Amino acid sequence: MEQGKQGIVVAKWLPNQNPIEQFQAKYKELENGFKAWLEKQPLAVEAAVVTVTSAAQGAGIGSLMGTLTKDVSSSIPTPPQANLTPQAMASFQQAQALSGGPLVQARNFAVMTGVNAGLSCVMKRLRGKEDVQSSMVAAFGSGAMFSLVSGMGGPNQVANAATSGLFFALVQGGLYQVSFTLKEFYHLRGS
Repeated sequence: MEQGKQGIVVAKWLPNQNPIEQFQAKYKELENGFKAWLEKQPLAVEAAVVTVTSAAQGAGIGSLMGTLTKDVSSSIPTPPQANLTPQAMASFQQAQALSGGPLVQARNFAVMTGVNAGLSCVMKRLRGKEDVQSSMVAAFGSGAMFSLVSGMGGPNQVANAATSGLFFALVQGGLYQVSFTLKEFYHLRGS
């Protein structure tokens, strides 16, 4: 009797199908189940889970990128701060923020992806749709937080955070519009 059950399990897991396709199908099934569960949760729970999972993904990507690229910031000598103007010091800090090692890159990517995903989730739930405005709000938040966390900004961090957020929002809005236009073009072309 035990052998019969094992035979069924083996037959269930080893049909005449590619094992990679089986894995992808199982992953998609788990992902859809997780998304369905998440949509039933209160907004605060959904936003927290989305933020944490996206931040973890961003940290992994940043860590990998920081490992694969040379840490340029360690080769840049730290200048004496007394001899630098505030603008020069801000430029130096920006170079360090963008060229740090695995931990710095992991932190920066975790902040950018986590904040962006969390704000996107909240905006989608509150507005009931995903559009360019929601996308730009999320990008503004992630740009501003990246600026604050990475240490960029010089003497006026608030102004620099707003500027970085605005830059991120404009880039994201432009990318969203290009993507939307391409989707519409291919949809009309296919009809």
